[in-house]
Amino acid sequence: MGNCLWKVIKYLMMLCLVSVLYGCSPAKEQINPGLIWTVAVSKSEVKESLDTVEGVTQYNGSKIDVEHKQSPASGNVYLILNVTVSKTGNQSTPFDWQWLVVEDASGNSYHRLANDTFLEQFQYTPRITGLELRMGENSGWMCYEIPSSAAAGKLNLAYTAQGSQQEIALQK
Repeated sequence: MGNCLWKVIKYLMMLCLVSVLYGCSPAKEQINPGLIWTVAVSKSEVKESLDTVEGVTQYNGSKIDVEHKQSPASGNVYLILNVTVSKTGNQSTPFDWQWLVVEDASGNSYHRLANDTFLEQFQYTPRITGLELRMGENSGWMCYEIPSSAAAGKLNLAYTAQGSQQEIALQK
């Protein structure tokens, strides 16, 4: 009888240990299986302007420093995001950038800059294409121009296309 009791105690201890260890395991990201496209943000930065100096070699072999500066309109800042856009569904629905907007605390929406190719000049590489996406996983930097007052508050990145509603809180 003592041997049987010892086996039951060992079994219960093992069961407790397994349940404790299972509770300590990291949570898995929940992906809505109905989504066609998912958007993830790995980094966000707010910049009042972008500055860099590039060393340029002249025809005679001498080098000069050329300063590059990019600034948003007065009263605005750049919101620069590093994103990954992944197709999770098997539908033929493309990812259209017009449906990916930044929303501020007042409910205003801001679209991605039509031309953010300047990002690569300031070492934000790779830049994610602004063209319609059709398949796979695409990663890179992109830029929004938003009012300075909006950047001081809560910001969300929202994708509201058919079959892919998502809202991501941005950390500054």
